[in-house]
Amino acid sequence: MAGWGDDPILEQLRGLIEAGWEVATIDEDYEGPDGPADRVVVRNGAGGETREFVSDHLAFHRYVAGLQGETY
Repeated sequence: MAGWGDDPILEQLRGLIEAGWEVATIDEDYEGPDGPADRVVVRNGAGGETREFVSDHLAFHRYVAGLQGETY
């Protein structure tokens, strides 16, 4: 996991969730091409568009852990 500094990927994900996008899937410890990370897919309920966010940042991991407690 990367350090505590700013994570632009996390900010993008937070922005979409605050705008009403819904969490479709969460994969903790996703084994991506750059190594282990967390992956979150969100869906825009109005248009059906999906976006995928992958990060190995510690702040992203903690945010994803919090999302896991919510129903999606």
